[in-house]
Amino acid sequence: MAGSVINRGNGHWELRIPMGYDANGKQIRQTKRVKATSKRAAQKELDKFYWSVMQNPQEKPDVKMTFGEFAAIWEDRHNNRLALTTRMIQKSLLDDRIMDEFKGVPLHKISAEQIMKFVDKLRQPKQNRVMKGKSLSATMVHKHYKLLNHMLSKAVEWKMLTHNSCDDISKSERPKPDYHHYPIWQEEELKKFLTIIDALPNSPREIKHKTMFYVALMSGSRKGEFSALTWDAIDWKEKCIHIDKAQKYIDSDHVEISAPKTPESVRGLYVDDYVMELLRQHKEIQDRYLRWKGYENLHGYIFLAVRLRHDELVPVSPSCLYIWLNKICKENDLPHITVHSLRHMAATYALNHGAPLTTVQTMLGHTNIRTTSIYLHPLDAQRKQTAKVLSQHLKALRNESKEDE
Repeated sequence: MAGSVINRGNGHWELRIPMGYDANGKQIRQTKRVKATSKRAAQKELDKFYWSVMQNPQEKPDVKMTFGEFAAIWEDRHNNRLALTTRMIQKSLLDDRIMDEFKGVPLHKISAEQIMKFVDKLRQPKQNRVMKGKSLSATMVHKHYKLLNHMLSKAVEWKMLTHNSCDDISKSERPKPDYHHYPIWQEEELKKFLTIIDALPNSPREIKHKTMFYVALMSGSRKGEFSALTWDAIDWKEKCIHIDKAQKYIDSDHVEISAPKTPESVRGLYVDDYVMELLRQHKEIQDRYLRWKGYENLHGYIFLAVRLRHDELVPVSPSCLYIWLNKICKENDLPHITVHSLRHMAATYALNHGAPLTTVQTMLGHTNIRTTSIYLHPLDAQRKQTAKVLSQHLKALRNESKEDE
């Protein structure tokens, strides 16, 4: 039962029922003093008091609270406790358009109709220096709606609002994301790229980027995960890389090294002898560089940024590999891919060559196996093989039909 009992001595007990929070984040509660011979008896009185309050609530949400005032409470109580990238993205969505629309509106007056008008406005081309008459993508519209829905749900949870108006919008009318598959290379394209980079000179820069590339492709790790790797995460004997942290990077002034995305993201990823040899070469080069410069790699980062930040060695930014990757693609007429494409390729090639879906799920650190299935892309070679198998089967059926005649 919601609520608590406080022993005030001499058989007197105070009953407390939480009723949410006011505009300053202070808890609102209903209280009552009763006499009871024991805590158990006081708990029974609390049950009666709770149902009485629920049937005839004296405290109601603050009707004067505006969305802007609530947003400040939400920022302090919820958003500030999230990972850096998440809270910065959500703050950007909130400050960019949501606050423009709802900041001064009383929280309890935000209606489903007003929310849908806001959604329609998001879909219209915006005339400013950044957008230049372009409209937001369906996915970005959905992200704004999803954040607004989440905030109103929190207001209900914290008893600052009695109802979330997003619940009044039919499912068919709610914005939907238009997620797209990350581009991947077919086998011939991947073969071409591997041939190109294996022929690169064994310079410090090329070894570092080749190592990053192969770690990403072999392990399926996220860019925030492999960019935050430290040498103590390498099990040289078992050829295993332990993922236990990730870099959340917005810009050079907003960087955070913390736990990975989910508990399932803490995992061990096995690689082959080729990757281990690249890691050994990279470590030898890095050790010589540190001795030459007189630097100390206090945190033991594997992939160091070229420049110091605040006089300290720091890991590469997650975009470091993309710049190298994109340059080679342009120079060799290869299709454009992103660093996240390597994660999709790791899953696709593993699944297409017989790895169980559950094993790939563990490799990627996914909580839900349905998410892993999204990473399965069609490979031309496997589609041709499927067509060949089907063709042979149909041919056999045709031959059997002729023999029956």
